[in-house]
Amino acid sequence: MRVQRETGYTLIEMLVVVGLLALIAAVAAPTFTANDAAILNRSATEVARALRFAHSEAIRTGKSYGVIASQAGQSIKVYRLNEAVNPPVTVYDVYDPQTKQLYDLRFNAGLLDASITQVYFKFKGFLLPQTYLGFAGDTGVPKYNSSGTILMLETGYIRLYHNGLTATITIAPVTGRVTIQ
Repeated sequence: MRVQRETGYTLIEMLVVVGLLALIAAVAAPTFTANDAAILNRSATEVARALRFAHSEAIRTGKSYGVIASQAGQSIKVYRLNEAVNPPVTVYDVYDPQTKQLYDLRFNAGLLDASITQVYFKFKGFLLPQTYLGFAGDTGVPKYNSSGTILMLETGYIRLYHNGLTATITIAPVTGRVTIQ
């Protein structure tokens, strides 16, 4: 009489396959997370660089510079404030010193794949947050010029998002110091 063997996999064979799959997943997972973090970090660094540039130009030239951040338009533009006219007018003729192009960051496109999820610049005396942030000439103090009335920054940040990760770029009220969190 012949003994029939049932076909199938042994417990050891299954454990080896599951172990190999776990090893492959462990090696592959950090690659995706690191790439997402790098994309978010690059975008946050560019936002911080634009804010720092506007701040330093205001101090260097003695003229007001600033940024407008648009969640709807997914962009950040650096501007200078023409205070020779009343009321002052924003002029978008500021060039990025590295790229020699107009300082206009576009998100969800190209190198800046993160998206702007929140723009919050709250000024003393204003009930609603604004999308414009100016830096006073000579001092670099963060401010908002509302028809000739200067309002000081109370709190300000821009929040970015990419594949489950977030970064917040904050602006200190008096000093204009820009940090990435």
